Amino acid sequence: MRAALLVCFTLLGLGGCPARREVAPRPPALRVAVSPSTPPYAFKQGGQLVGLEVDFARELAAALGRPLDLVEIDWGDLIPAVRTRRADILMAGMTVTRARQVQIAFSDPYLRSGLLTVMRKEDVPRFKTVSRVLGTTEPIGVITGTTAERFVREHARDAPVMVYPTVQAAMDELRQRRVTLVVHDAPVAIWFAASDEASLGVLLELLDEEALGWGLPRDDETLRSAVNGVLARWRTDGTRDRLLGRWVPYWQRLETQAAGRESGRQERRRAPALSSYRRNPDVCRQREVG
Repeated sequence: MRAALLVCFTLLGLGGCPARREVAPRPPALRVAVSPSTPPYAFKQGGQLVGLEVDFARELAAALGRPLDLVEIDWGDLIPAVRTRRADILMAGMTVTRARQVQIAFSDPYLRSGLLTVMRKEDVPRFKTVSRVLGTTEPIGVITGTTAERFVREHARDAPVMVYPTVQAAMDELRQRRVTLVVHDAPVAIWFAASDEASLGVLLELLDEEALGWGLPRDDETLRSAVNGVLARWRTDGTRDRLLGRWVPYWQRLETQAAGRESGRQERRRAPALSSYRRNPDVCRQREVG
């Protein structure tokens, strides 16, 4: 003991005892809210949560140097979860709208898309144009609280609107003939139609143009700026294109068509068969939605 004290006093004369090395505190987890029943954005497969937004979340957390905490939340509770700080960011294929921007902030868009119409295979010849869809007097299924619900109520005024809690529920009702059409986000609509091509068809013409972004608290400009910086880098290094290509292999077509609607110079092109989407094993594989 005396020898240890002597060494320490000697070191004090030379500038002090060696200080303890401080360990940097571990950064807080990035809590990402996802809706787990909306393929290809997020869904359960083999008991694991997978999808486009899940992959984006993993890449984003790594880029920010933070561990990832995926928080599974029902669609209707996503925005409240961000507002009450139960989640730092929502990544759920959400369309940027003025009404939502009053409640939360959004990142820069990561995909420009729109709404598509799904129908039973036998009804495809009856609904070959957007005007036929919007002019129908037959029931249309939508998901509660979505831009599709608002769009159908505003633009298909002669059609009864049937509202469902999930896309799966709406598609089940379509198969059971309780609705004639289902309108929803293009990636999700194509996923369901391509996964059941024998029974379902889709009009591959966008009903509108929408930008998808990630939702954040309005008062967290630091996180929003960091997320936008990562997204800008992904656009340059190909990360965004790679992940979109895995889960939404037709994303470039969607962006081209959406841009055409926005500019008023939409070019009509022959739509590829749904079977071309199903051939991508990473996208239209057999799934377990839960």
